[in-house]
Amino acid sequence: MRISGTFVLGAIMGAAAVWLWGREVEEYVEEKTRGVRTKAAEGVRAVEEKAGQALDLGEHVLRRADEFLQDTKEHVGEALRAAEGTIRPAPTTGNG
Repeated sequence: MRISGTFVLGAIMGAAAVWLWGREVEEYVEEKTRGVRTKAAEGVRAVEEKAGQALDLGEHVLRRADEFLQDTKEHVGEALRAAEGTIRPAPTTGNG
């Protein structure tokens, strides 16, 4: 019973401390962490900008790759049609 009594007393004292000094502690923490939070927010903004630049670059690369693939597709199609025309036997005449 002694440990549970100590726990209950600690909980009551903690609640009283929060009730009495909670606002002062909150203001103190707010004041002391302002610079850190500002730097963190600036870091998040920098990450957003870099990510946007990387995605824009990726979009540009993908567009160029798509253009390259379309050009390649056209060249392959032309080469295959030329090969088909070369291998296809000439039509026979009906004079058999």
